[in-house]
Amino acid sequence: MNKKNTLKALAPIQLAYTKDFDDKRMKFYVEMLLDINPVTLEQAVYNVIQKSKFVPSIAELREEATKLSNYVNAVEEVPAAQIAWERVIQVAQFYGYEKGLEQLDGLTLRCARAIWSSFDPRRGNDYNESSCRAQFIKAYEQLESRERERLRLANSIKQNELLLQARKNAEQEKAMLETGNKKIPSMATCNLIELVKAPRKPVDVKKAIEDADVSEKTKTLLRGVLGG
Repeated sequence: MNKKNTLKALAPIQLAYTKDFDDKRMKFYVEMLLDINPVTLEQAVYNVIQKSKFVPSIAELREEATKLSNYVNAVEEVPAAQIAWERVIQVAQFYGYEKGLEQLDGLTLRCARAIWSSFDPRRGNDYNESSCRAQFIKAYEQLESRERERLRLANSIKQNELLLQARKNAEQEKAMLETGNKKIPSMATCNLIELVKAPRKPVDVKKAIEDADVSEKTKTLLRGVLGG
């Protein structure tokens, strides 16, 4: 984004909090908020100023800008875990065990798969709704939190070409691994090292013994083992 436009969007903060917001701090805010659309950022600034007695933090401005962006772009809120569970129950009752999963999507579908066998009529009365509900909601909340964090990180590197390229490379490698076109063994250090297949060259053992930095006695013993 253009620094000049970001600076303009943040200008109201300096006017509202003159004593606590000097040029040095303004410059830092500009750098940290450069990735946000200036139009969205400007509105976020006005919104936060109206309800804050103190200088808004960078995190507060980002949070408000995100809310505005989601609203403007009609991004639907992720349904709460309880609402998602009620959806699962309705689908299971109306469509049945065989076709119910086809009516679900997103996080709801991912979490429902783990407990869907509970709705299998062949299990008879072996169904504990409290247990299934608790398992579903726990999994849903964990995945929801993970997804929000993933989106936060994705948004944070939008302007960083090096990190974006690194992410792209990682996704490509992952796709290759999943299709079996590439094999990467996991080492004991937990680092991934790419396996490079190189043609093996024959080893001249006798020459290796002669070149080895060992005593002549040891060399004689090794020659005896090799029968030479």
